[in-house]
Amino acid sequence: MKKNNRGWRFLYKSHRYAGLFSAVILIMLAVTGIALNHTEDLKLDSQMIQSDTILDWYGVSSPTDFKSFSAGQHWLTIANQQIYFDHSLLLKQQNRLLGAVETNEFVAAAFSNSLMMLTLEGELIEQSPFEAIVRIGIGSQQQVVIQTETELMASDDGLLSWHPYHNKQIKWSTPRQPPKSIAKSIKHSFRTSVLPMERVLLDIHSGRFFGYAGVVLVDISGILLILLALSGCSIWLKHKFRALKLRK
Repeated sequence: MKKNNRGWRFLYKSHRYAGLFSAVILIMLAVTGIALNHTEDLKLDSQMIQSDTILDWYGVSSPTDFKSFSAGQHWLTIANQQIYFDHSLLLKQQNRLLGAVETNEFVAAAFSNSLMMLTLEGELIEQSPFEAIVRIGIGSQQQVVIQTETELMASDDGLLSWHPYHNKQIKWSTPRQPPKSIAKSIKHSFRTSVLPMERVLLDIHSGRFFGYAGVVLVDISGILLILLALSGCSIWLKHKFRALKLRK
């Protein structure tokens, strides 16, 4: 009988300490689970992590390879397939930027398969297909000049129409080193636009945020929950049978 009592005491203690151990993990899972269940409402997929500590933890680094083009007083820069107008992100996932020029009314940027027209404030007006572009420049009369693989073409009506261009006075857009302030701003902007809050919460929820040890810890917590349920049922049944005996 004493051995039986010792077994029950061990079960009580194990149930208690297993519950305490699992409580922290359960709270973490509950909080992250509730948040993830409302991803769209909380906009977790569009909120980006700004913390340098978390970004360092994930190994998110700033781009080191810039390709910038001066367009009058402005700069267009491509960094890891993201296009920046001065300090601000303009577009993501673009083809190779070949150059940019500024006219009195707009900025034109050339890609390998398209032309982009921007306001002087950096707002996108339109982007249209244009095949076989080699480079872009500005003509003697502020025309936008495009060199394709076969000819020179110019437009002086806001990129609406094109005609052959024979004047050799062309200022071609060439890569240049951007000002240090712009390079620093782009590095920070890029680094803080990579990691969404949803990804971090998913990793915390699964334990992957803490590496392999975190995954094992969550797995152990899941096993303990099963044991807690079984031990809880055993304890409840014990008290239930005891109460029935006392009634008899």
